[in-house]
Amino acid sequence: MKLEKVRSLFIEYFKDRGHTVVPSSGLIPRNDPTLLFTNAGMNQFKDVFLGLDKRDYKKAVSSQKCVRAGGKHNDLENVGFTFRHHTFFEMLGNFSFGDYFKKEAIEYAWNFVTGTLKIPEQKLFATVYTDDDEAYGIWNKNIGLSKDRIFRFGEKDNFWSMGDTGPCGPCSEIFYDHGKENGCGKNTCNVGCDCDRFVEIWNLVFMQFNRGADGTLSGLPKPSVDTGAGLERITAVMQGVASNYDIDIFRELKKEISKGASLSPSDAKAAPYYNAVADHLRAAAFLIADGCYPSNEGAGYVLRRIIRRAIRHGKVLGFDSPFLHKKVSRVCDLMGSSYGELVSASKDIAKTLKQEEERFFETLEKGLGLLEKELSASGSVKTLKGDIAFKLYDTFGFPLDLTQMICRERGIDVDVAGFDSEMEKQKQRARAAGIKRRAGGAVSDLEMEILKSKSSEIPATVFRGYDEMSLGSKCLMIIKNNKIVQAVHPGEKAVLVFEKTPFYAEGGGQVTDTGQIRDEENGRVIAKVRDVQKPVSGIFLHVVDGVNTEIRQGKEYFLEVDKNRRMLVRRNHTATHILHYLLRKNLGTHVRQAGSFVSDEVLRFDFTHTEKLSNEVIRDIEDQFAELIISNPVSSREMAFKEAKNDGTIALFEEKYGDTVRVISVGDFSRELCAGTHAEDTSEIGIFKIISEESIGSGIRRITATTSLNAYRVLADGYRLLKNISGELKVTGEDIFTRIQSLLDENKNARKELEKERERSSRSELKDIIGRASFIGNTGVIFSEVGNASVKQLKDHTDFIKAGSPGSVIVLYSADGNNAVYTVYVPQMLHSKVTAADIIKIINDSTGGKGGGRADFAQGGGAEINKLNCLKTDVNNYIASKLGV
Repeated sequence: MKLEKVRSLFIEYFKDRGHTVVPSSGLIPRNDPTLLFTNAGMNQFKDVFLGLDKRDYKKAVSSQKCVRAGGKHNDLENVGFTFRHHTFFEMLGNFSFGDYFKKEAIEYAWNFVTGTLKIPEQKLFATVYTDDDEAYGIWNKNIGLSKDRIFRFGEKDNFWSMGDTGPCGPCSEIFYDHGKENGCGKNTCNVGCDCDRFVEIWNLVFMQFNRGADGTLSGLPKPSVDTGAGLERITAVMQGVASNYDIDIFRELKKEISKGASLSPSDAKAAPYYNAVADHLRAAAFLIADGCYPSNEGAGYVLRRIIRRAIRHGKVLGFDSPFLHKKVSRVCDLMGSSYGELVSASKDIAKTLKQEEERFFETLEKGLGLLEKELSASGSVKTLKGDIAFKLYDTFGFPLDLTQMICRERGIDVDVAGFDSEMEKQKQRARAAGIKRRAGGAVSDLEMEILKSKSSEIPATVFRGYDEMSLGSKCLMIIKNNKIVQAVHPGEKAVLVFEKTPFYAEGGGQVTDTGQIRDEENGRVIAKVRDVQKPVSGIFLHVVDGVNTEIRQGKEYFLEVDKNRRMLVRRNHTATHILHYLLRKNLGTHVRQAGSFVSDEVLRFDFTHTEKLSNEVIRDIEDQFAELIISNPVSSREMAFKEAKNDGTIALFEEKYGDTVRVISVGDFSRELCAGTHAEDTSEIGIFKIISEESIGSGIRRITATTSLNAYRVLADGYRLLKNISGELKVTGEDIFTRIQSLLDENKNARKELEKERERSSRSELKDIIGRASFIGNTGVIFSEVGNASVKQLKDHTDFIKAGSPGSVIVLYSADGNNAVYTVYVPQMLHSKVTAADIIKIINDSTGGKGGGRADFAQGGGAEINKLNCLKTDVNNYIASKLGV
């Protein structure tokens, strides 16, 4: 049975039992800063389990894309070298949000495994938490599993927690016995052994407790179920193989990888490397398809590590040039029918991989050369120095784990503490250079906790902001100084919850509405609303500063959005949709939104693309934009998420979408899921102007633009500047560029003439310096100051003097303010007695400068110029002592 079939059987099994089929969320969690990657099926339901989000269903089933290659859940080291570890894998899961519990969950799992899949019962075992007698009884009495096939384990193995506090509960697992031939051979080998015989294929988590800050457990009012079954592991069972890497999809990938390799997949020594390359290729393809690109931080850096490990593994297999990008099409062939994003992003995946491969192959050989040199020089030493590991990381792009892997193959450890020390030094340098700090939010963490605790008592805020910008509404809750109060008084700050609101809460990249609260319609203003947040699903928090009169819970007030500001915001938001459409039209369908910011002043749109946009492309986009906004209606409607997806609607950050979604259509060319506010017609936008286009990370570009009044101001300012320049240059507008180019050419020619004059002057000065050379024995020594020269110019002067005074030691220096830069040259014939590095050290020690170099040439700087002027005799004496004169 192929992997695709196992997946479809699982989904259909639970669908037939009343579970809602929920698509896999993306691999990059957009709204959970605690995770680098989606690493479990429950991630997209986290807020549901916490009570912060409500869905239209109580039972769900999914096949979730997962990556475990960073942070707490990191399987990277084991990938390829064990039977069952992966960076990318699929987790099958069924979930109950207060519907069924242990009995049904265990029966569902057992019946699917033994009934639908027909796995022999004698090959299966169960585990329960040591104190979970209820689960033990269900397995023994309801399922009929004998006691010798049920194992009790402690908290480490069979108790799951979402964090230090919050929902938690015992687990029950199903294990499959792959047979003695795959075991460790020990008499004690049984369920729970680390060998490859007994493999967990399904984990059932029973969330029935809440852990308090003091560690105590209390029962949850609605116990829930979260299960996870490894698709690759179950497929291995169904195909009768012990290793996940021997299932159909990996066999096909390894066959593709072998094309161009010098080693065969059947070679036992090559097998782990084939496994790892196949896994890493699949992981990289899915991550890039989900908008993750190689970079030097966060998820992007983990992706870079995965790709570079694959490159090095490929080198072991005989690949000496980029090869991964050539295999992408096979990944798409094998998995594209289930994951269409692979197919639509296939060109971008290949292009990104090729760029990353070319970049790393440029430094790989040099890095391996340095590593080989250090390992050979270490002799019997079994630890690579931390500073060398850091140099491999910093200079040659070797992630630490890659260096560790290469060293481990030769039985050598890496001084990780030394590496960390060097890394910390670099971070300190970065901090010294200035690091931006993130500003705090308007709603405190304690206020968030208060709201969570009361969320079940407060009805969801009714948002009327799509149709109304002012309305009357009852105040339901007041939070002041992190406490719930009955009233807020003049001059005090507070957070207010109303029954309904016209205020848009910050979200989806769009800024919050601002406005005011009146005591009645057209009445006096009693508070200014400066921020609106929605930290708990459905409940809007209105942040007010310094109210003018008392606001009391239970009373009705009149809420009024700043209309002019809202109009500017919504024009910019509609503009982002049009821009998204035009980027995909002009650059390709690989372009996907990677983030956005929409305010009343500007819009920022981040998108996936690897190359800088040319001026011509930017001009074309602006021209096409101008045509589209002459008049095109903007409409919204609610529809089923599945219907919207099937209709070609572009979905962004889909893990946060419910069953019913809002679709924004612009004309007949743009259709996106969006909860933001929008113009009613594109003609409202008036003017669109791109201000800048830049890279904000590997594979991610950002366009900053503006519309309407702000765009007019940008253009008007530009026009005024152009008029001023044309007036100064005394030319008409169309001749400005020609005139500026003429001035630049004149300036360039003048600089060349000035440089030639300086060259003639310096040559004369250098000839004079050569004429003043002193001699120590038969060796000429030139120690001289040169006027107004950089280190590069000192090097050039040294080359000139070498030609006129061959065999001489040359020390040149030049003033740089109160300090100096200096260079030292020593001919090769003298290296056995004195070197440039020796002399530079004498200068550094005597003057307080810093520098170094090779035997033939060294350079330094920072010395006090007056001390250098007095050093000639000391340097001559040092050279004389070394030459024995």
